[in-house]
Amino acid sequence: MSAREHILSRIRAAVSHSVAAPEAFEPSRRRAGFAAFASQLGGAGGEALGPLAAAELSACVADLCRRWAPGGRVLASDAALLRLGAGPWQPIPAGVSPHALADVAVAILCGSLGVAENGAVGLDGREAHPRALPVICERLVILLETRALEPDMHAALARLPDGALAHHHFTFVAGPSKTADIEGELVLGAHGPRALTVVGIEG
Repeated sequence: MSAREHILSRIRAAVSHSVAAPEAFEPSRRRAGFAAFASQLGGAGGEALGPLAAAELSACVADLCRRWAPGGRVLASDAALLRLGAGPWQPIPAGVSPHALADVAVAILCGSLGVAENGAVGLDGREAHPRALPVICERLVILLETRALEPDMHAALARLPDGALAHHHFTFVAGPSKTADIEGELVLGAHGPRALTVVGIEG
């Protein structure tokens, strides 16, 4: 067994137990769960909008794109395009080189999981493809259904999407890129997106 296979087997064993959906995030309480998520994301330098009805989603994201990237390049994953329909975005070109993504002003992806305790969003490697896109874009928008929220990382790991560990990576994103120098001066966007917005979708 290779080192990678050994690690994956340990992760699978750790998250194989079933976790009941927490009462706090049942349909009648999902707005409260999203509010808790939004608060933690805001503390990490990101922002959360919504939750919105599906009919409101396209207009909201189009407004973000107009404000952030007037005339700039906006790419959306296939899953995001299905939710958004037509707008100021284009599909991600097949087989594109990471170097060809350097001018992407906004990338729009769909998150698999949200974690209320820390404001993190899980991105499946099948969605965040190519891998460089959510890192190299100037601003990142992640669409997230409220029913995909979990209270903490333990519950989130237990509910990873089917096949998530069989692919190259599954990444938890918590806010925009940030770093600090020895003086403690926080800088956003040093190593990745300057801004992260999570748009909640009622469901």
